[in-house]
Amino acid sequence: MKVNVNKPAYVLVFSAAVSAAFTAAIMTLHALTAGAAERNARLYEQRSVVEVFGLGGAGRMTDEQVLRTYGRRVRQLDVPLRDPQTGTGFNDPGGGAGAAKTLVARDADGRLLGYALPVWGIGFWARIDGYLAVTPDLKKVIGIVFLRHSETPGLGGRITEPAWRKQFRGLNVAPPAGGGRYIYIGGERPGSQGSGRFGRHVDAITGATGTSAAVERFLNERLAEFDRAAKAAGLGQDRPEGARWRSRANASS
Repeated sequence: MKVNVNKPAYVLVFSAAVSAAFTAAIMTLHALTAGAAERNARLYEQRSVVEVFGLGGAGRMTDEQVLRTYGRRVRQLDVPLRDPQTGTGFNDPGGGAGAAKTLVARDADGRLLGYALPVWGIGFWARIDGYLAVTPDLKKVIGIVFLRHSETPGLGGRITEPAWRKQFRGLNVAPPAGGGRYIYIGGERPGSQGSGRFGRHVDAITGATGTSAAVERFLNERLAEFDRAAKAAGLGQDRPEGARWRSRANASS
């Protein structure tokens, strides 16, 4: 029996069959690759954290070296952190995947190296996520990394470039004087220590004024919130109880 391929019923059935076949193939492919994609994303974040704390040349490390370094020297801070003024949370030790987490690292001798607080906000196009690492007294920047963004490649996307991020190292992020900001991105460079911008200034990205302004805005918001949350939790005192590891076993690894 010859099938009339021009009949609407045939076209509908054929289209549905083809769609079902492609959908099944896509779902199968997703199921097969989901585990690897998740592992790669986790490894990328861990490599970024190793870099932001300066725990070695993360870019030159093998995957195994990154995993070993992260496992031995980085932990999630076992202290809840929440800004009492805005309610913004920076650390939920019992939270699941995607929960905000503040990380703590130690040096090769086991001494507290600093904290990496999650930073996030809306960039020029969409949300940006990253980590800003600060010294134990919460007054100086160790480093900054951006994990996810949708900024324009070659323009706002340059926030991930090491040369630009390097400017943040050593910045003063102690609470500024009234009306001041924690960090200034762009504008006139400070000329003397008497300026409120001195030690807090980073050059904007050329051609990406919108992204630079957005990053400045949300970094200042997060730093102000984190400062209040940290004070409420008793961090920043450089005390052993301010940097507890999850367990004694972890602390002695």
